[in-house]
Amino acid sequence: MSVYLQHGSEGGLVEALQQALVDEGYELEVDGIFGDDTDAALRDYQNENDLDVDGIAGPSTLAALGIEAPAKHRRADVAYLEHGSRGSAVRSLQTALVNAGYELDVDGEFGGGTDAAVRHFQSANDLSADGIVGPDTWSALEQYLG
Repeated sequence: MSVYLQHGSEGGLVEALQQALVDEGYELEVDGIFGDDTDAALRDYQNENDLDVDGIAGPSTLAALGIEAPAKHRRADVAYLEHGSRGSAVRSLQTALVNAGYELDVDGEFGGGTDAAVRHFQSANDLSADGIVGPDTWSALEQYLG
């Protein structure tokens, strides 16, 4: 079970993330709202610490910052993907989108074409068309995962 915090997340765990980033020397407001400044600081921290630079505070990033989420906040382990993500989970996403009828390269890079396909898929399936692939989008894609 894992917790994922990303742009738009709010609450006490975001405050803990922000405070940990402040403790690491980043200047940002500890307000519990994961906005642009938190995203930028997180990506810089991930880059400086050889973590996946995806702007998502998942298990590896949270562990590196010494943050452990209380059990009540944990969710089923889900790969959160968005523009800029890379790797095998992106290839799986792209393959599912191709199987669903979208034309795009299966290259493991979440670029503009993948982003447009995700947003269209989300809209067509009555999901929030935010371009972020989380539990709801994965669930809707399940039949296309092959």
